[in-house]
Amino acid sequence: MREKTLIASRLREFAYSRTEKLSDFARMLDMLPQTLNSYLSGRITPGAELLVKLSELGCDIDWLLTGKGDTSTPVTEGKGNKPHGTYKVLGTVPAGVADIQDWSDLNEFRDLQYDPDTHFYLKVDEEFGYSMMPMVNPGDFVLVSLYGKVKHGDLVVALYDETKGALKIYTENESLPGIAVLTSYNQSIPPMLFKKEDIKVYKVVLIEKNNR
Repeated sequence: MREKTLIASRLREFAYSRTEKLSDFARMLDMLPQTLNSYLSGRITPGAELLVKLSELGCDIDWLLTGKGDTSTPVTEGKGNKPHGTYKVLGTVPAGVADIQDWSDLNEFRDLQYDPDTHFYLKVDEEFGYSMMPMVNPGDFVLVSLYGKVKHGDLVVALYDETKGALKIYTENESLPGIAVLTSYNQSIPPMLFKKEDIKVYKVVLIEKNNR
């Protein structure tokens, strides 16, 4: 309950950083003022679709959900100014049975760089986040791309029925043209089927595991 209240307080702070009137902020989010008030009072916590809209308005989603970071996503000019890390590639690791190849002497590096203007974090629900275990656990964070191309087998955040969302594996079946199949890592949970035009899917590009 306290977490909901803190998220609501930070949402209100962000709203007033963008406009003087909450009714104007509601229009920016394409929602009724009464609906916005439900979020600002803590009765409802922002779902995936609202978080996407808030990110597009410049809200730092990590700050909104956890209180860490700044109110707004920093806007910088040029790729070279964006914060990123560089990590050494030590080798290859098989997903089946094979030897690990040692690349430690090749001095190959990869940049871990994601544009904060086109990516946002979502926290996996502590109560309803068990269908993807152990691939993704409740309390983990996933980094989502607004414009990344989604392909068969990708981990995605899917939005449907206006207010509902799910973290699933996106698959397509040739025998079901025009249908998006969303499956869980837990195979005991039946897949969800949607017409492609009835859902929005966003590609997950990074999983940040909770260290608790």
